[in-house]
Amino acid sequence: MLETVVGYTGGTTASPTYESIGDHTEALRVVYDPSQVTYDELLAKFWREHDPMPMEFTGYQYRSAVFYHDGSQLAAAERRLGGGSSPFATSASKHTKLEPAETFYRAEEYHQQFLAKATGRAVSVGMHQ
Repeated sequence: MLETVVGYTGGTTASPTYESIGDHTEALRVVYDPSQVTYDELLAKFWREHDPMPMEFTGYQYRSAVFYHDGSQLAAAERRLGGGSSPFATSASKHTKLEPAETFYRAEEYHQQFLAKATGRAVSVGMHQ
């Protein structure tokens, strides 16, 4: 991956912040090189490791969603929705929404690379596990 950015998307609130997120969802924007990793591989990792909670417990801020940019990404997400051997597969297919990507707002700097800052160690996403 070339870059990951934490932010907010999927809502209508102008210029959301962590303290004033409105109806947005916290999200991770992933910039990647498709010659190194495919969108399908990114989705596979997401579905393997993601344990979504029902929106009635999380509200919009922490809801589970995949925001797609075009029809091919939507088709790939639909194929992968909750698939595979994840212990979370049923929960993922039931509680994860697929929605078109909208304006993405970068989160405050203290949210970027949060684990690395908190632990003092670089965090690797390990795509080929």
